[in-house]
This record gives sequence, C-alpha cells and structure tokens, in this order.
Amino acid sequence: MTQQGKQTRRGREERRAEMVRAARDLFLDRAYDEVGMTEVAAAGVVSRQSAYRYFPGGRPEVFVAVAEKLVDELRERIHHAAEGPFSPAKRMEHLLAALFGYFSGNPAAFRVLFQDVWALRDPAVSESIVAARAPLAAEIADIVASTGGTAADVLLLSSGILGAALANVELVLTGTVDGEAAWVATCTLARAALNE
Repeated sequence: MTQQGKQTRRGREERRAEMVRAARDLFLDRAYDEVGMTEVAAAGVVSRQSAYRYFPGGRPEVFVAVAEKLVDELRERIHHAAEGPFSPAKRMEHLLAALFGYFSGNPAAFRVLFQDVWALRDPAVSESIVAARAPLAAEIADIVASTGGTAADVLLLSSGILGAALANVELVLTGTVDGEAAWVATCTLARAALNE
C-alpha cells in the first residue's frame, strides 16, 4: 500500500473517531429516539450522506460506537483503580469506588449503557452493547479469580457483584439511596463473595 493510501485510511479512521466524539455528546444529552443521523452529521460537521459512509448501519452503528467508547473509558478507570499490591477485598473496594464515581459524575453514561439499549428493541444493538460491557465483568473476574475457586465460581461471583453494583448505582442515580451507603453495601456483598 502506498504512503498516500495509509494517510487516507488514517484520515478516515480519525474522521470516524471525531464523529463518534460528536455523537457521544448527542446521545449523552438526549435519548436514542431523539437523535437522528441528521443531528449526528451536523454535530460531526459532515453531510448526512457522508455520515452514512462512515456508519453504513446508521444510527444503531453510531450508538454502538459511542457505547463502546464509554465502556473503554470506564474500564480504564476501574482497571487503574483496582491495580496495586492490595488484598482482593481492597482492590474490589477501589474498583467499586471508581465504578460508582464514574456514574455519579456521568449519569447519562449509565442511561446510554444500561437503560437506552433495552428500549431500542434491536437485538443486534443489544448484543453488541452487552458484548462491549464484557470488559467490566472481566475486571471484576480478575479480582475474584485471585481468591481461587473454579471458573464457574468466578463467573457467577463476578456477574453477581457487577449486577449488584449496577443495581445500586441505579438506586443512587434515581435518588432512592445515598451513594456512600450504596457503595458500602456493595463492598460488603463483594467481600462476602470473596470470603473476606
């Protein structure tokens, strides 16, 4: 491939990334149903036709790309929070603090990742976003696995911890419970799962 071909591909990837960043703001500000490709194109400063060149699948493809970026951002945050020479329970506390903190600071990201997706009723989009969220469970599973147990135990415990954490985050975001109390309760549950 020529040098010019590499620049064109890189330019296309950069342009697509710019459009995802612009679409992110749209989907964080408004529900999926309220954002169309016309708005995505305008936010990305391209024509509607060009927007479809970058995202042939249209709005669902853009939404999945935005969700993947949000998960990457969250995964990086919880990964760094759980690093260090701490006990599994302390690492889990740090991970959960980062998870709660991320969504407390970005409640719209919770809506995009865990609420809007089910309202879409598009199995392809739902499957893509569920797959994109898998790294979050993997971060928890890494800590759970460090305490021993079978692969089935690790899967069950990490899924349960993540499910409880997300349910408690939602309670915090709706104002039903206090954030600190929800985090403490989730850490208590996680410590019990880790046998610590």
